[in-house]
Amino acid sequence: MRQDYEKVIKLIGNYNAGTIDDPGKKELEQWLGSDPENQLLFNHLTSEEGLRAELKVMHHFNAAAAFSGFESRYIRPVQRLWLKIAAAAVVLMIVGLGGYFYYDAGNSGVEKALLRAQAISPGKNAATLTLANGKKIVLDEAGSGALAEEAGVVITKRKEGQLIYEIKDRSRHAVTKNNSLSTARGETYRLRLPDGTLVWINAATTLSYPASFAGMKTRTVKLNGEAYFEVSKDKSHPFIVETAKQQVRVLGTHFNINSYADEGQTLTTLLEGAVEINDQTVLKPGEQARLADNGNLSVAQANVEEAMGWKNGFFLFDKDDLPTVMRQISRWYDVNVKYEGAVPKASFDGKVYRNLNLSKALEVLKYANVRFRLEGKTIIILP
Repeated sequence: MRQDYEKVIKLIGNYNAGTIDDPGKKELEQWLGSDPENQLLFNHLTSEEGLRAELKVMHHFNAAAAFSGFESRYIRPVQRLWLKIAAAAVVLMIVGLGGYFYYDAGNSGVEKALLRAQAISPGKNAATLTLANGKKIVLDEAGSGALAEEAGVVITKRKEGQLIYEIKDRSRHAVTKNNSLSTARGETYRLRLPDGTLVWINAATTLSYPASFAGMKTRTVKLNGEAYFEVSKDKSHPFIVETAKQQVRVLGTHFNINSYADEGQTLTTLLEGAVEINDQTVLKPGEQARLADNGNLSVAQANVEEAMGWKNGFFLFDKDDLPTVMRQISRWYDVNVKYEGAVPKASFDGKVYRNLNLSKALEVLKYANVRFRLEGKTIIILP
């Protein structure tokens, strides 16, 4: 019997977290169809309003007490088993979703901070292009169309937020004509290199590259920050991405590199094809290489959805600690983060869309019972 309700607990928790698979959906549907009361309980447990109404319990969560009123009002002849399912499922959701349904009515400072944070917008399509001659072009201020021409390559900006390098004169070599595309915090941009390679650049990132790969044995670019690459295939000219700690060599593939200096590691996640790291480690699709700052390199199965979340328009947290979450928020919303005293211990799972204002993103902290205040554009995390 215990095994049965634990299975239902897991299914409901996975449903709320958005991680339920097809076999799980079928099991859940069978359970729902076995008794009308099961559907009633499920509806209540998957309703944000219903859970908030049951769980206004301040700092100490008592699942049985929270659901005793619910039991008498909604499930009069309910078996004790269902109460266990309800209580345990909510505990699972609170833990698994970083306390998403946790409500602290006394936290007025947090409420004030959230109100102020409504004025801080999410990042945007913007970047600064630096040409070989040192000229800087602020792309969100520049009009659409041709921006410059270097080494036989025309550089064009498209209105949807993409920079395109197009070869016009293949007879010219551009070994020394290096350009760079930089995003500040709160900015992101797309780029198509002259070989057809597509690059998505995350916030606080710089990508340096030749204006043309003509006459070069390799297509070498340098990355500081995070970018996703869809490399155009060219067997005779390997594509190389250099970061501060590693070198990734490919022929044609899709992969993401996170090389922010403050992360303490470099993550390379492979989606398609194959890449070689530091001339020694070859990744297969679905794998992630983790290169620590001390030089230790390890390979494991990747959470591809998490690694690609920023490109697809959301933050995806998978058992991430508070500093990891705050570094992502800091880069995207162009805010500073300070800690007063010890850093609170919290683990975060869940998804937050990046097109929301800062207030919505910070609700993740509120529901995990992390106290904070906002002073200007500085988030201060309280002990």
